Amino acid sequence: MIYLDNAATTPLEPAVLETFTKVYESFWANPHSLHKIGEKAEQLLEQARSQVTDLLGGSGYQAIFTSGATESNNLAIKGIAEIHKARGNHFITTNSEHPSVDQVLTYLESQGATVTRLPVGTDGTVTEEQVERALTEKTVLVSIMMVNNESGAINPIKEIAAMMKNHRALFHVDAVQGVGKIPFSLKESPVDLLSLSAHKFFGLKGSGVLILRERQRLAPQMIGGGQEFDLRSGTADVPRAASFAKALRLATENLPAKLAEVTRLNAILRESITTIDGVQINSPERGSPYILNCSVNGIRPETVLHGLVNEDIYISTVSACSSKKSELSPIILALTGNEERAKHSIRISLSHKTTELEIRRFLEIFRSTILTLR
Repeated sequence: MIYLDNAATTPLEPAVLETFTKVYESFWANPHSLHKIGEKAEQLLEQARSQVTDLLGGSGYQAIFTSGATESNNLAIKGIAEIHKARGNHFITTNSEHPSVDQVLTYLESQGATVTRLPVGTDGTVTEEQVERALTEKTVLVSIMMVNNESGAINPIKEIAAMMKNHRALFHVDAVQGVGKIPFSLKESPVDLLSLSAHKFFGLKGSGVLILRERQRLAPQMIGGGQEFDLRSGTADVPRAASFAKALRLATENLPAKLAEVTRLNAILRESITTIDGVQINSPERGSPYILNCSVNGIRPETVLHGLVNEDIYISTVSACSSKKSELSPIILALTGNEERAKHSIRISLSHKTTELEIRRFLEIFRSTILTLR
């Protein structure tokens, strides 16, 4: 099998599963109980929480454990909207966000909010100048993804964070396709809220985090016992929290070397794909090397995908979160302005475990599949 759909999900790292199993066996008590075994579970929970923020250089930040980035994005955006509704109801985002951001903002629009969706350029990104021009006295939140999940375009998070330092609006970043793959530090890019999902870097599904400043107030979206600093009620899942910290640590270890190797493989992909007649690359050259999006003119992407599946090779068409809802990629449409390219786009996504042998085998089958279909 050749698996090149790592932007959708990654296989579970054995060491992460081992951590999950061991913690479940030894720290099964409710961490909110006052007895000894409950206190031990709570200690491990807080240790995992600190490890997550420490790994991202997050002094002055705290981690809220969630079920994944969709919940984290909802908590961040709706939480800010509700807590600051008396101050303003203007939000800034891009026209290329993940549905778990875009649809939340669409919902807020139905409730009377105003949303400015900045258009991305030909490189798939927005600029700090665009954000600055869009800011008003009523802006309460800017929400911009770090790395686009379909094109791999990398937004200038550090520059936007620096520009927003003197503005009272907060800055939320969906970092799902970035953290654990490209270098990131909260010290260098002091955003206000950061969403993460473990299954994008070889962790467990159903395991996410929202990182926010320690004194940041949010309106909770799950109300009950007041757990997670009164921001996410429900009994904390200590094994999943510990596993998240383990997955993040493994993902960030030797990151420069991993990134360099994926960059090398991406260059091989680009060089060969551009020689295939009728194939156009949509991903910007300076984007994340983990994602390469291209369009195969005149052939339905599902047909290409099925041809590769017959050879035990796995890629994807549009985002896994929207692939069953639309035949056209709004992300690629926003980037290229071309409906045909948006209709025929496919995504090849790598990981640091992808090998050159796999890439060359994929290219061989990809080329022959297209020739056969034509």
